[in-house]
Amino acid sequence: MNASTLILRAKSALEKDVKYKSPGKAPPIEATSWPNSPIATDCSGFLAWCLRISRKIDHPFYNRINGGWFETTAVHADGRASVGYCSQINKPRPGAMLVYPDYLGSDNRMHDGHMGLVVEVNGGSGIDGVTGIVHCSVGNDRNGSAIQETGPGIWKAKANSIIVWWDGIIED
Repeated sequence: MNASTLILRAKSALEKDVKYKSPGKAPPIEATSWPNSPIATDCSGFLAWCLRISRKIDHPFYNRINGGWFETTAVHADGRASVGYCSQINKPRPGAMLVYPDYLGSDNRMHDGHMGLVVEVNGGSGIDGVTGIVHCSVGNDRNGSAIQETGPGIWKAKANSIIVWWDGIIED
């Protein structure tokens, strides 16, 4: 799949009444656009659908990290190690993903990581080079639909956020 198709798939979910649920569901991966029917999903389920992949991944690295699931901590670890399906990149481009892993908060509780799809860049490096990202989150859900296009602020707030490129995506 090329990056523009990936972005079209992601943007097809905008302005739909999507609720946040972890773990949630996603439309069939063969669907060309997000349906109008109500579906509750989370960030990794949404991106797995955009990429047309199953959330369950049969790869030794993912199996070792979390039993074989496409989710934030595994994608982050894969990006850092570049041994599975994605590689960390420094200069963002449309079709890349921003991701940070699960983390221990100041409240001494574990919190879910987060990921989203880069849809707009300004030519800069690092997360500062990202101007638009489509993602599914609880915060978005509180302000309408769980899937929205926003700036990268939540990733800038996490020091361990990285940009990754899914190796199966063809750059336009």
